[in-house]
Amino acid sequence: VSTTGKASRELFELRADHSRDFLTVGSMGHASSIALGIALRRSERKVWCLDGDGAALMHMGSMAVIGTSGVKNLIHIVINNGAHESVGGYPTAASKLDIASLARACGYARTSTVDNAVDLDRELEAAKNFDGTVLIEIKCAVGARKDLGRPTTSPLDNKKNFMRALTVQ
Repeated sequence: VSTTGKASRELFELRADHSRDFLTVGSMGHASSIALGIALRRSERKVWCLDGDGAALMHMGSMAVIGTSGVKNLIHIVINNGAHESVGGYPTAASKLDIASLARACGYARTSTVDNAVDLDRELEAAKNFDGTVLIEIKCAVGARKDLGRPTTSPLDNKKNFMRALTVQ
């Protein structure tokens, strides 16, 4: 499940098969709640949520619900560039916050903050094998390719394909 904006656009470009991706186009701040709903219903699967710092801050209460939910299969990744990059780069408060500590206080079982590829790879690998709710905060700079594409499928088609993939064992 990926947040609205450039995170979903990049995910769409990177993966050839989009049937297992839910792009929350136009629904800023709701990716983690959608991911939680899936994690609750499909406890046998790891559910990955790609979130932005602005979106995570927009609905911070979701972190408390996730952290106290008892799910053991949700991996929440917050890409923190300190800006609402998709809508002009306006600053967020996230550059002054420790999102991993917020998640820990909300009940996430494992939290970390990374700022380089080596540490990110290590934390992603650990998250895959961890039995509990995980949050990884990725500190990064503002910036994306100028020619970053947009999804070529409609939100309705994305939803239908994703729901179909969820029913496959």
